[in-house]
Amino acid sequence: MKKLFTLMALALGMFMVSCGGPATPSDAAVELYNNMIAGKYEVVVDGFHIESDNPEEVAQAKAMLLSLFTEKAAPQMESKGGLKSVEAVNEVVAEDGKSAEVTVKLVYGDGSEEVEDVKMVLNDAGEWKASMDK
Repeated sequence: MKKLFTLMALALGMFMVSCGGPATPSDAAVELYNNMIAGKYEVVVDGFHIESDNPEEVAQAKAMLLSLFTEKAAPQMESKGGLKSVEAVNEVVAEDGKSAEVTVKLVYGDGSEEVEDVKMVLNDAGEWKASMDK
């Protein structure tokens, strides 16, 4: 289950709007989870960094992630009363400035909490995206 939430966090980090995305890895990770809270799973999927120039591979990876979120993650979150809030509690950016690890605290509707580490990468467009690497 922890891996599932890590994937969700990664998906959130990938989301960036065309006019510019979140300025920091923490902002991107929190935005990713906020989109999950809002049920915007297609936007969450766009928040992931998919390393491929092949449009078919990208589309296939996005379809797999969307299925993962809608069929697995959403029901698991709902079993805990839904994801109610997310807060970035720590951010460590690599020396090269191209990757980071963000620790987020997730609070569920039933009062339970989890802490997740989300790996983020800075893409060529200057957008922070969630990394699918472990």
